[in-house]
Amino acid sequence: MRISCTILLFLIAFVNICAQQIKKTNPPNWVSTISFEDNNPENNQGAYHYLLLDFQDNIFSKEQFAHYAIKVLNADGIQEMSDISTSFDPTFQTLEFHAVKVIRNGEVIDKLPGSTINTYQRETNLERSLYDGSLTAVINLTDIREGDIIEYAYSTKGFNPINKGNYSRTIYQEFTQPVNRIYTKIVAGKENKINYKLLNGALEPKIVPLNSGEEYIWDYEGTNIVAYDNNVPAWYNTQKRVSITTFGTWEEVVKLIGPLYQSENRKISIPITIDQELDSKEDIIIKLIRFVQDEIRYLGFEAGIGAYKPNSPELVMTRRYGDCKDKSLLLTNLLQNQGIESFPMLVNSVQNKNLDEFLPSHYLFDHCIVYFKYGNRDYFVDPTISNQGGDLARLTTPNYNFGLILNDTSKDLVTIPASNRTAVKIVEDIVVDSIGGSATFTVKSEYFGNRADYMRSFFKNNSKENIKKEFLNFYSSLYPTISSATDITYLDDTRPWENIFTINESYILESPWSPMESGEGIYFETYSLVLESLTNYTKSAKRQMPYYVGTPFDFEQTTRISLPEPWNIKDESIVIDQSSFSYKKQVSSLNNLVTISHNYKVMEEHIEGNQVSAFLSKQDELRGNLGYQLYYMNNASDPSEISWLSIIIAVISFCICSYLGLKLYRDYNPEGKGDGTALPIGGWLILPAIGLIVTTFILIYQLFSYSYFSKGIWQAYQNSTFLNLYMGFELFYNIAFLLFTILLIVLFFSKRTSLPILMIYFYGINLAIILIGGFVLNQSGIPNPDFVKDIFKALLSSAIWIPYFLTSNRVKNTFCNVYTKTRPIYISEKNHD
Repeated sequence: MRISCTILLFLIAFVNICAQQIKKTNPPNWVSTISFEDNNPENNQGAYHYLLLDFQDNIFSKEQFAHYAIKVLNADGIQEMSDISTSFDPTFQTLEFHAVKVIRNGEVIDKLPGSTINTYQRETNLERSLYDGSLTAVINLTDIREGDIIEYAYSTKGFNPINKGNYSRTIYQEFTQPVNRIYTKIVAGKENKINYKLLNGALEPKIVPLNSGEEYIWDYEGTNIVAYDNNVPAWYNTQKRVSITTFGTWEEVVKLIGPLYQSENRKISIPITIDQELDSKEDIIIKLIRFVQDEIRYLGFEAGIGAYKPNSPELVMTRRYGDCKDKSLLLTNLLQNQGIESFPMLVNSVQNKNLDEFLPSHYLFDHCIVYFKYGNRDYFVDPTISNQGGDLARLTTPNYNFGLILNDTSKDLVTIPASNRTAVKIVEDIVVDSIGGSATFTVKSEYFGNRADYMRSFFKNNSKENIKKEFLNFYSSLYPTISSATDITYLDDTRPWENIFTINESYILESPWSPMESGEGIYFETYSLVLESLTNYTKSAKRQMPYYVGTPFDFEQTTRISLPEPWNIKDESIVIDQSSFSYKKQVSSLNNLVTISHNYKVMEEHIEGNQVSAFLSKQDELRGNLGYQLYYMNNASDPSEISWLSIIIAVISFCICSYLGLKLYRDYNPEGKGDGTALPIGGWLILPAIGLIVTTFILIYQLFSYSYFSKGIWQAYQNSTFLNLYMGFELFYNIAFLLFTILLIVLFFSKRTSLPILMIYFYGINLAIILIGGFVLNQSGIPNPDFVKDIFKALLSSAIWIPYFLTSNRVKNTFCNVYTKTRPIYISEKNHD
């Protein structure tokens, strides 16, 4: 408590001392007196109207003067403008108020003599953990009425000593609301020659020579306002502006700021654990980056010179906190100690895309990152972003576009390449237990790149219960009766490499079916809620300004619905393409499995204004296809009803294959390759014998469990000629293969000479059918989740048993019998006869 009181007393004393730096004085002698006219603004001009914006800077005396005249139009304007406030940095600035007046019906009321100036330490960047030490001086006006003109003027004395006589500024000649008169004057000494660049059609200044230098004056009306459309990119600015600076080149900026980032580069105890046998140089680099990102807290005190000069790496390591400059210099130092060429780099986090259009200035930057070179490749890393993942090949950096490297050879802005595309992949599995009943719902979501970073931070900064609640609320709009089956889990073991963050969810849908409005049946609906959230663009009227689409990324979602019976659906393929994005939806079915896939890609960050109407129209079309309904009609066929088509196919297959099997059994008698001893079945031969018997039961089970003989499945495929043909072929083949397996069992235990060759065909045909079937289904867009497992088993069986039946002496000396009309006999016995 005593410590808290001490801090409070210190702050009070600090504010009181700073308040002494605020004075009431006359304007400086170098300031030009600028008048304004009380022109009545047009109707519907808002709560207030600017009559004058007057800004005058004196580079030589390091003073800045501001003069405002504002007409209050209604009660909202009174509320907005009755408090006069301005900020200053007490570490190098003093503030002087020169005038505070209220003009009412032509009468001037001087408010300055009796006004009280209060100071507050507001810390406008507190939410970003940045403390700039600036103070805000506030004068609360009394008795302000509708129609009053509030006129006030003040000036600040003192430039940041970091500038060393340099000066930079951007002045505006257009605003987002009308201004009767905009006046700007800059007084420059002979040693402070300024350069200026006109942007977006800004006007040239009037240059007035002085004995000590020059005056640059811009005096114009600002009644032409700029109205920005909604959802424009953050970097977009169409206002008339003038970029002003005393710097001639970017190299001069580096020479001013660069020395502030120089440290003695003393060896800092390496803060990470290194395995000398396993960790490569790349591993060490990544570990150092993650240490600075995750273990050094982001916190900055940026008063005065602290806004530009970082603390020493040793101090940052001791404190375990720092702002972007501190963290960048620390990481630079750690990398340099590992022999990596590395330097701090200044960037702009908002106005970055057109940064190269401005004249050189250190005021254009609001952020610092790190540039380093490794393996003849340039890398850029933001040390203030925590919970990042990925190796050097997958290192992601926000799209800063341009940056200024702080080293001895830096002479210009450097282009920062865009990071790798990010992606989201989602697989939903819905297993419906019965028509009209409940279902289980599982979701596997994979996030790549900076989307993985975001989800990693989300899970680290929220409790399990909050996460579960948020996810449930997300799905409840589609499935009101949803409940959690298990806790949400995540997998993050690829963070150092691929940077894939995987989330697994499991739910129970108690009543996912809804009645049709006609009352003729029920339906089950699925919908890509995630893609809807990613394409929720704001509407826009006809416009010319660019429209922000978002950072380019890839999205894939596959929803697999396992139904208790086949479904009558038609395969669909919908493609929506535009220059900025592409979308493809596919719907297919196989047996009881219905699969809906969505593929969405954003190719451009923004589009031009004349493309917005078509873009939003296509997006509406896209969202209209995010859902899919499965309908069950009350008059649907009984799934137990037999299909006579399948019976006919089965009978034809049975007859043909029985005839061919009988022919093989009687007529195929190749010459044996053994000595005719006809050994008993034993050794390794037991395994293929068991395999044949097991295969027989599996084929019988598949014939009756896969609904080949159900009328419903043929109705479900009536809209697809391909699926009908595929189903018919599959039924024919399974019966044929079943009869072939039974034939092999008979031949096996009869120890016939034909068995080894037919066994080779058995394994080869099984492998070929799996390969061909998988290829055909894949080309048709029908997923087969067991394909890899099936092909692996078939390959393994073929690799083992085909060579065995070709070369084994045991096989040669076991299968020695041939067929006769009466009984099998030994080949040796036949030759003896």
